[in-house]
Amino acid sequence: MNPRPGRISGRSAAPRLAAVLAFAALAGGCSKPTQPIVIPPISKVVLTPVTDTLQVGQGAVFTATAYDTSLVAVSVPITWSTSNPAVATVNVSGHVLAQGEGTALLMAAVGGKSDTSTVAVFPDTGWIAQTSNALEDLHGVFFQPDGRTGWIAGAAGLVLTTYDAGLTWTRQLPTTFSLNAVWFMDDLNGCVVGNSGTVLITDDGGLNWERSDSTFSSENLYGVTFARSDSLIGWAVGQNGVVLRTLDRGHSWTKQFVVAGQSLRGVSFAGTRDGWAAGDNGVIAGTHDRGLTWFVVQPSVTIQSLRAVWRANELRAVAVGAAGVAPRTWMPPADSISWMLDNAGAQFQLNGVSFGDSVVYAAGANGGVGAVLRSDDFGVTWTPQTPRSQYPLNAAFFVDRQRGWVVGNNGTIRHTARGGGK
Repeated sequence: MNPRPGRISGRSAAPRLAAVLAFAALAGGCSKPTQPIVIPPISKVVLTPVTDTLQVGQGAVFTATAYDTSLVAVSVPITWSTSNPAVATVNVSGHVLAQGEGTALLMAAVGGKSDTSTVAVFPDTGWIAQTSNALEDLHGVFFQPDGRTGWIAGAAGLVLTTYDAGLTWTRQLPTTFSLNAVWFMDDLNGCVVGNSGTVLITDDGGLNWERSDSTFSSENLYGVTFARSDSLIGWAVGQNGVVLRTLDRGHSWTKQFVVAGQSLRGVSFAGTRDGWAAGDNGVIAGTHDRGLTWFVVQPSVTIQSLRAVWRANELRAVAVGAAGVAPRTWMPPADSISWMLDNAGAQFQLNGVSFGDSVVYAAGANGGVGAVLRSDDFGVTWTPQTPRSQYPLNAAFFVDRQRGWVVGNNGTIRHTARGGGK
C-alpha cells in the first residue's frame, strides 16, 4: 500500500536522512570559521573635531583614532553613540546627522577607552547663545587651544569655568571685587585681575584661587596676559597707566607707571619681549625689553579711548575702541612699528578684539545691543555679524579662525564654531 501523500514511509526515510546528514557534514567541513577580532590594549581614543555646530538636517563626519600602549594608531572597530538622538544621530562610520535644535554629546569608544565631542544643532550656524547661569556683567574670556576648556571673569568677583566648549558653565565667587580679565598659561595655572589691585592665581585649573602678592597696587586692573612661549612671564595693566610685571607665574609683581593719569585697558605680547598696551585718549605704549621700559607712540593715531589690543605676532597688532576706531600696525620703521588709523564704523563702540589665526574679530555694541565684526585683511576692512545679543559685548577670544566666544553684560555668552556665519 502506498503511503499517504505528504508522509514518508520508514523504509524510504532512512536513506534520505543519511544523505542529508552527509551533505551537511560535508558542507560544514568546507566552511572556514569566523576569526574573532583581536583588539590590542588601547591607551586612548581621540575624537575630532572636539565640537561642531550644525544646521538641522546637515551632516558632518567625525573621526575617531585609537592608540595602543605605544601610542601607535591602530585600526579597530569604533562604537559610536550620542547622548540625545533627537538632536543628532550617528552611524557606524562616525557620520553625524543633525535632527533637531539642541545639544548632544558624541561618544566614540573601544577597548575601555573613549572620547567625547559636543554637537550643537541650531537653525543656522552663526552665533549661538550659551547658558551662563549668571546675571553679572562678563568682562573677560579665555580658552585653551583645544576649544574645550575656558574661563570667564566678571563683575562681583565672578569666575565661570567650562570643560565642554561652553555647553555647561560652573560659577565661583573667589573675591568680592569685580574681575576684568583672565589668562591661563596652561590647563592648571591661571590668573584673573580686577578692581582695587586684585590679582588672583590658581594652580589647579581654577578650582581654588589665592590672592597674589600685588596688594601694594590699589589701582583697578583691566587687562592681563602671559607670554605664550614662557608661562613664567606676565603683565597686567590698569588705572593711571599702571603696569605690573611678573617673572614667577603671577606669585609676585613689580610695578611702574607708564602713562600717568591715563588708564591702560588692554595688553598683548608677541613672544616675551615685544608688547603693546592701549588705553584712554588713544594712548598706545610699546616695549621691546619684556616691559622693563616702555615708549608711547607719538603722535597719537586717535583721541578716542582704546578698550583692547591684540598682538598676533611681531608685525601684526590691532586695537579697538570708541566710535569704531580700529588702529593697526602696518610697517616696521627702525625702532618700532608704525600705527595707522582705520575705523570699523562710528556707530560701533568696540570693547574687545581677538585674532583667530589671520582673522580678526571685534566685540562691542551698536546702539546699546551687542555687535561683532570680522576682518579678513588684518583690520583694513570690517564686516558686521549678527551675535543676537540684546546686551553690549565686552570681550572676545578665538582659538582659531572658526571657533570663538564673546561675552557681555547680564551674563551674555555667544559662541561660534563656523567663523560667525560668514
